[in-house]
Amino acid sequence: MSINFKFPARRPWRPARYLLLPLIFLLGSPLSAASLFGADKLLVVHSALNVITSPLWVAKEKGSFLKYGLDVETIYIPSGTLGMQALLGGEAKILVGDGSSVVNARLRGAPVKIFMGLVNYYPNPFFSTPEIKSPADLKGKKVAVTRIGSSSYTATVMLLKKLGLEESKDYTILQLGSTQNRLVALTKGLIQGTTLSAPESIMARNAGMKILIPSSEVIRLGVAFQHQAGDVMESSLHNESRPVIKAFAMGYLEGVREVYRSKEATVRVLSKYTRINDQQVLSASYDEAYQAIDKEGSLAEAGIQAMLDEIAKTDPRARQARPGDFIDASIIGELAKEGFIKALWAAR
Repeated sequence: MSINFKFPARRPWRPARYLLLPLIFLLGSPLSAASLFGADKLLVVHSALNVITSPLWVAKEKGSFLKYGLDVETIYIPSGTLGMQALLGGEAKILVGDGSSVVNARLRGAPVKIFMGLVNYYPNPFFSTPEIKSPADLKGKKVAVTRIGSSSYTATVMLLKKLGLEESKDYTILQLGSTQNRLVALTKGLIQGTTLSAPESIMARNAGMKILIPSSEVIRLGVAFQHQAGDVMESSLHNESRPVIKAFAMGYLEGVREVYRSKEATVRVLSKYTRINDQQVLSASYDEAYQAIDKEGSLAEAGIQAMLDEIAKTDPRARQARPGDFIDASIIGELAKEGFIKALWAAR
């Protein structure tokens, strides 16, 4: 079966003004008209509906952000590159998305930085349709990612290259957006391979799709980089927005602690935000993915370097870049120095 639509090749970023307005309307997530007394409104965009995003939702539902003076609204945009446009356009203060979006945007001159490391390696297995017996069978086939330049794209290209397959020459990349879209395309045979995160990875297994390359093998092959991160405009770390960013980090890290300590609460919140009611899928999703979430928001320069090495093959700007150019660990460093992180995990 063939797909009749084509997606454009990679383009330089352009801030998309008012990008969120139609998305908010379509996704049914209108912003609250009233701000809670004494709390600063903060719009946070996230680019995935999965377990590794759950600390954000758990912190919101448990009141952790309110504890630190923030009235947080979350908006889902099904791509880190599209989420980056919302950040660059000034429509969101924080992006919870893939690290690749920050690296690609900053290489093109965008003043953005990663201030928290949320998931510091690529934890997602690569799935295929049942007739694919080995990676070599993907030659001449269609493989899906969210968008060119995204974390799923970077991981897919890195992974298949290590297995002897070259993009365009050996397989065709399709940009299909969300994990949900890619799961549907895989189960319908419109594509033959893609990486999937939980809960869609559980659904794929239940539907008879094949785990062609398990996450342990992805990691063994060295496909490790800054997968999920907290991203901001660089100026926000040096102006009046800095206390807001720090308060967000504190609330988020409380959400991480809750995810580790309470499967039941996490699964309940995960069901609400993903709209998945199958308890078996939700439980298995939690078990598969929660330990990929970094407990302390640590930043990994090695993960940034891995992305730069891959990008440098096609973009000469990456050859001169240093990992430190893309991260600012000052807020996480402050929280560690002040004893917040240690006390967080010592508390019962």
